[in-house]
Amino acid sequence: MKQLITCFIQLFSVILLGQTTYFVDDLMGNDANTGIKVEAPLKSLAKINRIDLQPGDSVLFRRGGQWVGNLVPRGSGALENRIVIGAYGSGEAPVLNAKGKIAHNENVSYTIRLFNQEYIEIRDMKIKNHVPAESPRKLVLKNAVAYVNAPKMGIYIEGKDCGTLHDIQLVNLEICDVNGDMSTKHNGGVFAEITWNGEAAKRVKSNFDGLYLEGCYIHDVDRTGWSNISVWDNRSLVSTWGQTLANGKSHNWYPSLNVVIRNNRFEKCGANALIVRVAKSPLVEYCVFTHNGLKGSGNASFPFNCDDALFQYNEASFTFYNTAANSWNHKPDVDAGGFDSDWNCKNTVIQYNYSHHNGHGGILICCDGGSKTSFNDGTIVRYNIFESNNHHVVRNSGTTTNTSIYNNVFFSGMENDSVQLLYHKNWGGFPDTTTYKNNIFYSLGKGNFFEFGESTNTVFKANTFYGDIKNEPKDLGKSKKNPMFKSAVASKTNWKSYLRFMLKTASPEVDNGVEIEGCPMKDFLGNPIIGKPDRGAFEFQH
Repeated sequence: MKQLITCFIQLFSVILLGQTTYFVDDLMGNDANTGIKVEAPLKSLAKINRIDLQPGDSVLFRRGGQWVGNLVPRGSGALENRIVIGAYGSGEAPVLNAKGKIAHNENVSYTIRLFNQEYIEIRDMKIKNHVPAESPRKLVLKNAVAYVNAPKMGIYIEGKDCGTLHDIQLVNLEICDVNGDMSTKHNGGVFAEITWNGEAAKRVKSNFDGLYLEGCYIHDVDRTGWSNISVWDNRSLVSTWGQTLANGKSHNWYPSLNVVIRNNRFEKCGANALIVRVAKSPLVEYCVFTHNGLKGSGNASFPFNCDDALFQYNEASFTFYNTAANSWNHKPDVDAGGFDSDWNCKNTVIQYNYSHHNGHGGILICCDGGSKTSFNDGTIVRYNIFESNNHHVVRNSGTTTNTSIYNNVFFSGMENDSVQLLYHKNWGGFPDTTTYKNNIFYSLGKGNFFEFGESTNTVFKANTFYGDIKNEPKDLGKSKKNPMFKSAVASKTNWKSYLRFMLKTASPEVDNGVEIEGCPMKDFLGNPIIGKPDRGAFEFQH
């Protein structure tokens, strides 16, 4: 009955709106059919690839069906009239698997490919690209030899000299089993890029306006879960369009807009789960990043070369720390943390996140001081919980500037010994102007410490340091009292784990913080901040 109702609605749309729905069935289909009736569907990906889709058209694959090959749909939708590629019927999501196949005139394997297309929605499907028993190719490295698979992608999105491409939606997809190339970040689950013609005179300034990933589960992919790049990416901190940079290149930074990554789960990616590049105000929220970085160095998620990136309400945990023995390139990890505000970023905000039990740090703020044009300015880290991360909690690396870190809980449990609670690291130089306010540092492990190197203008105000901590910094409002969390041991109640770090009624840190200009007026749980703020990530509710 449900299938008949769905069919009626789709046929009604065809009659009144001029839209066409094509049904595809791997068992009952026949490419000699028109495919516009559910009882007479098409069968193959090859047939769909020959159809010129129009705005409002849909291509629906039978639930429970399986297809092998490359889906390369033609056509673009229009504003409020997308082309939809999805599923019909009942049962398991339809499965598309390229199995390493490379489409005609292409040089890389993908399962679904969009090229200079816009207003497209892909949803309710399972996307794979797996070659069993693949024979890896030999890769000669500087100090070792490694063996890697051929590059592969689940979904590949490219815009080339296209101007602005709008509204590409990936919704409720499972993207998995992509055994790609661990030597490049530019393959894995989803890869989007802006490219250009080899002849400079033919190049058109291009970007995306609307890249959406929502409700998806990306797992067991190599190397990256979701990433993007653009050739329009050159700039320095204060340069303007066309200006010659210190490295001899010309400022041509043209960011993508409306990049939204929401309510997704990233799990068991070979290295990074999520990388957002060359974007203005990208939003990453309500995502879970867990057990990533299994085969190579990679923080779970980060923006690179972005302005005003906002990462909030995410959880990052159990990012794997690789030793040289178990890494694909025989090198130990340098990045295996939860979050990262990477270089060439300006005004990144990382707030209301939970970063715990990561192999090499809770969060990284970094800038390559050896680059002539690099910067990382104005990063804000606030109202987060960092729990039991190994090696260090915060790493501020290189020539970052104007970093503000406030109202966080930094908790290191009894299993975390010799942890650098704050680690200011030399990377072509040291950080300048970093402020720490209203934070709670709670250390149960042995030998935990702070390390600031030659960083300059580092200021502490109204922070709490509880436990046996070495090299504590000067702080005019320092407290060494027990902040009195609800519980500082493993919870046996029905609370979510991070709720252990709420303050008790008698906590000395209630109303003991300092006011901070620009502070959001709500805490980790969305409770209002009234009057003088508390220390830590939770505002006590009187």
